[in-house]
Amino acid sequence: MDEFEVKVKKFIQKHQLLQHGSCVLVGVSGGPDSLALLYFLKRVQKDWNLTITVAHVDHMFRGEESFAEMKYVESICENWNIPFEGKRINVPKAIEEQPGASSEAVARELRYSYFQSVMEKLQIPLLVLAHHGDDQIETILMHLTRGTTKKAASGIQVKRTFAKGLVIRPFLCVTKKEIEEYVHNHQLKPVYDPTNVMDIYTRNRFRKKVLPFLKSENPNVHIHFQRFSEWMTEDENYLMDLAKEAYNKNIVEGHDECEITSIKDFLEVPLPLQRRCIQLILNYLYHSRLPENLSSLHIELIMDLIRKPNPSMEIHLPDEVRVYRSYEKCIFTFSSLSITTYEYEWKRGESITLPNGDRLFMSNDLQENLNRDAYFIMDANTGFPLYVRTRESGDRIQVKGMNGSRKIKKLFIDYKVPKRDRGQWPIVTDCHGNILWVPLLKRSAYEGEYSSNTKPIYLQYIKQSDF
Repeated sequence: MDEFEVKVKKFIQKHQLLQHGSCVLVGVSGGPDSLALLYFLKRVQKDWNLTITVAHVDHMFRGEESFAEMKYVESICENWNIPFEGKRINVPKAIEEQPGASSEAVARELRYSYFQSVMEKLQIPLLVLAHHGDDQIETILMHLTRGTTKKAASGIQVKRTFAKGLVIRPFLCVTKKEIEEYVHNHQLKPVYDPTNVMDIYTRNRFRKKVLPFLKSENPNVHIHFQRFSEWMTEDENYLMDLAKEAYNKNIVEGHDECEITSIKDFLEVPLPLQRRCIQLILNYLYHSRLPENLSSLHIELIMDLIRKPNPSMEIHLPDEVRVYRSYEKCIFTFSSLSITTYEYEWKRGESITLPNGDRLFMSNDLQENLNRDAYFIMDANTGFPLYVRTRESGDRIQVKGMNGSRKIKKLFIDYKVPKRDRGQWPIVTDCHGNILWVPLLKRSAYEGEYSSNTKPIYLQYIKQSDF
């Protein structure tokens, strides 16, 4: 076993990446990195009793040339007696169907999706990939340059959960140069993708212009970046565990929505945990697939929104996610969730279910419940049928017990009704358009007075949670 293999083996043992008898799926493009990885695993296969399967994706960027590479990898596997799984995926077509999407991101998503399907089909728990020390440097620098979360800034993980198992990267301890020397020493014949040197890709620019300078300053710079990545990952995991506790205490999840229930309480949480709670909210809304154009700047904008005293603010995030501050709450939701106006005719004895799931009942008996709001009417004073609608511009109510009228808009402000709720708040009117009642807020001067000689009619508003 040569020096290269000794180094990789120690790294695998340090991070417990492979065990005796492990079953692995190896992602092999046919390039020098992945071919060296496959050759290394083949060399230790007998000693470690490994079961090895290869997966290859032809992204169809280069037509027959990339197809020939897939057939070449298949032939290597046949010669080395290793099972092969390969698939052609029309990535260019997929990119056309997603305007504005990064070609690299689309290719990566489809490639990993295929790896997952093979792992599930063959019940393989480990995916082994050939990312190396230079890749680590490039990734960390790219993330820091773009502006990103702490987790992303830690770079490529040595191992992380994937599918129903793990993805592991045993080559993070070696450089590209060491891999090329290993390939040369063992007379391996990899294929070379010409796109890996094109300056149109950000990673290639870092590889050609930044890495040579860093390596001239310190040939072992990859070791320091890898150590930084591991320490950052350990710190991040610890802080994220604490953040999850704070999240559970301060944040409520709903359908395509999250809410910080009390900004005052949230601001008492340590600042590093506040930021991570925001990350957890975004992970929930984006289903753990954060947009590439979501950066640390967005986190800071959200933090500013929460800290500032302005009672009503709003910012927009990628993919139509909006963040509102509404008095002492902060709401994260999708702008595509539009508010629909409504108007219902409310006949005697009927009940109405509102779009938010709450209900309005009309009966001659008052059902006592502290969580229910009620309005009392008399036939002689009220014109039927009643109507239940959303607010209109200029709406005013003659408030019971007060002189003059009051704007519904002012009523919402005084009672600190969130802006997102105002558009669907029910307003009850008589057949002449007079506003009788704004449930949970105010009754009008039209409300009747109870008398033993009259037969009352009660209107009741019951929240869905009280059913």
